Amino acid sequence: MDKPHILIVDDELGPRESLRMILKDHFPLLFATNGKEAVEKVEADSADLVIMDMKMPVMDGMEALRRMKEHNPYLPVIMVTGYGTIDTAVEAMKVGAFDYITKPFDSFALLEKVKKALEQGRTDPDSQRMLRQIQETSSKLAEQQENLQKQILQLSKLSSIGMLAQGMAHNLSSPLLIILGRAELMKDKLLQLRSKILSLSGNQSAEARAQTLALLQEYDQNLKDTDIIIENVAKLGDIIRNVMQKSRQDQIDYHQCLNLSSILREELQFMEGDLFFKHNVEKEYHLQEDLPAIKGIYSDFSQTFLNLVQNAIDAMRETETRKLHVSSRLNGDWIEISIKDTGCGIPKENLERIFEPYFTTKRAQEDSGKPVGTGLGLHMVKMLMEPYRVQIQVQSQPGETCFILRVPCTKN
Repeated sequence: MDKPHILIVDDELGPRESLRMILKDHFPLLFATNGKEAVEKVEADSADLVIMDMKMPVMDGMEALRRMKEHNPYLPVIMVTGYGTIDTAVEAMKVGAFDYITKPFDSFALLEKVKKALEQGRTDPDSQRMLRQIQETSSKLAEQQENLQKQILQLSKLSSIGMLAQGMAHNLSSPLLIILGRAELMKDKLLQLRSKILSLSGNQSAEARAQTLALLQEYDQNLKDTDIIIENVAKLGDIIRNVMQKSRQDQIDYHQCLNLSSILREELQFMEGDLFFKHNVEKEYHLQEDLPAIKGIYSDFSQTFLNLVQNAIDAMRETETRKLHVSSRLNGDWIEISIKDTGCGIPKENLERIFEPYFTTKRAQEDSGKPVGTGLGLHMVKMLMEPYRVQIQVQSQPGETCFILRVPCTKN
């Protein structure tokens, strides 16, 4: 049986000679210096396997690969790439390349890949199609693994930030209590002094009394400033307590009785840290306080609510009307949570896919600080809610999207 012919395609003499020295004792060799020449030789059916560089003049390796596959879908092609451009070679495998090799060449590895590629070339078309499907699936899995690793890294960073925030919140509690106590004490003393000054002013001359009253006006302003200090320290205290409470709850991994309205309110309060949400979005909340308790893990529901609200905020970043409506209510044997926004909406053709892992309609790369999509947010919502048999309904059109969670409950 005739030995298979191998076509070596590279515009540089050095790599062509290196490949020739490795393969010349094993196979008949053909050569081309650019993609156009290579395609012509393939269309003449003169090659059983192609080893081709990615970057060449006249026609690059990617375009040549496409044309070769159009002529013969089962022709095995091994792409040659330099260090640092492996991503391009992976793209070529999606188009139909059998594999890739990197410069400088490893003789043993190259011969092994050539052998496997030629064995593939001799298999029947059905096997070839199956192999290509496996390669495509493998490539997709590699991409998904990379995305998942990035997501895990991001979650790890967020976890570290959360632990740091918890420690900072704990450390800030004591100084704030001291500030609050001193401010309240100062206010009491100022009020006492004001009474004494007023009592003394009765024995003063008219001119001295007028000066005293002028001083009292300035004095009263200082009292107001003290009230502002006390009010804002109290707000900081509330924020710190909420952070510590949420942090503790998020770390609990066992079931407990939960009020979904309370969790929803806490997440909405934390979202105020997003300045766009705080200053540019009109909010309307209708949360029923006396909902029956749900037995579950706190973080399952807090993460679900956070993801849905964050998606709603992202959808409104480039719209003129920005309104978020959030409600909770008991409806029969169900607790209904509704999160509605006036954002860009979800295209009808994408509605059935929004809960698929890694499917996203957001930008794939960061662009001037705008939201970046990982395709895991809604998938996580579905996974977290499935154990609770929660029904998720989605209605969307341009200018309005509504997610409704129907949580089964038992009235106690």
